[in-house]
Amino acid sequence: MTDKTILALREAAAAYAEAVRTTQRFFDRLEDTTDPSVLVEYANLVEREKEAAEARLDALEAAGIEVPSIDESDSDN
Repeated sequence: MTDKTILALREAAAAYAEAVRTTQRFFDRLEDTTDPSVLVEYANLVEREKEAAEARLDALEAAGIEVPSIDESDSDN
């Protein structure tokens, strides 16, 4: 049987990918950027993406998988 940690990683990655796809589908159907409901819906989608990203990072950390952020890389180049 697959380790529970690996299952958690897979689920967190899938949830994050789905959150991003949902935002992409939102933009695919977007026609009126002046509609106030657009901003509300987009804000909700961004929050879902953020939560899913945090859950994915938590799952990676719990599995002992850590990669330095690109933002933390050496910028002497």
